[in-house]
Amino acid sequence: MSRIYDQIKTSSELKDEGISSSEITRRCRRGLLYKIATNAYTPVQTWQSWDGRHRFMAQHVAFMKTHPQYVLSHSSAALWWGAPLLEAPAKMWVSSASSAVRSKPGVHVSRSRKEICDQAVLNQGLAVTTPLQTILDCCQSLPFLSALCVADYFLHHRLVPVAELRSALLKSGGRYSKQHQKIAEYMSEKSESPAETVARYLVMSWGLSRPEERKVIWVGRRYYRPDFLWEDAKVILEVDGDVKYSGAYGQPDHVLQKEVIRQRDLELRGYRFVRVRWSDLMNNPELVRKNLVDKGVR
Repeated sequence: MSRIYDQIKTSSELKDEGISSSEITRRCRRGLLYKIATNAYTPVQTWQSWDGRHRFMAQHVAFMKTHPQYVLSHSSAALWWGAPLLEAPAKMWVSSASSAVRSKPGVHVSRSRKEICDQAVLNQGLAVTTPLQTILDCCQSLPFLSALCVADYFLHHRLVPVAELRSALLKSGGRYSKQHQKIAEYMSEKSESPAETVARYLVMSWGLSRPEERKVIWVGRRYYRPDFLWEDAKVILEVDGDVKYSGAYGQPDHVLQKEVIRQRDLELRGYRFVRVRWSDLMNNPELVRKNLVDKGVR
């Protein structure tokens, strides 16, 4: 995100670099500068190189650089912290201490939040709500599963202690108290991806026993940490993500070979595997449930 921040300049910043207002206009006409918002620009080549997510975040930077009185909050704060969202937000979301401001086209403004805005922190150049406040806001503004993914992300990256978040969720009252209590029950600091969060959510919503996550299993001198384990049933649920085989964790062939060895070692000790991908969780969850139940998960 800091790279996006550095590549967006306001009119004032460009003038400080010796680029006049008339020169900014000329560069826009010549296709050298792209106007993201009023008084906010980036090189055209840079804009063209960004995908939809990067462009959406660039719009956040452009707005915040030209409206420094606001604080990124809710889903926008979650995105700026790096959290995954299951659906792309329709609007940017900011908060203001003032009670007189109004939402703008493409920008939802939560007003009269002086205390929350006073507690905002600077993250990669922008003022954002604290991790704890961001989670609480998302729990009140996002669908349950999306909010759970946000909570898991902050917990896994140790941006919020588990006990602190659970306490804040359980003591909150009002119309969102049931959602908060459910998030506190379902969340986990051990989830490494939204797919794992979704898998845990499905397992618990089916009424199956909650599995152990990332439990260490020693096999000789090696140890493995399966995504989900039901020790009594000797069943392991593995959520395979595309990133695992993309080269991010080494050569794909080598990673795949290690996975095969790992599964073989555990199967020789009586463990049975159910392997799923994102598409299985989204499109065929009932088949996942059936596979788990057929292997003895209750």
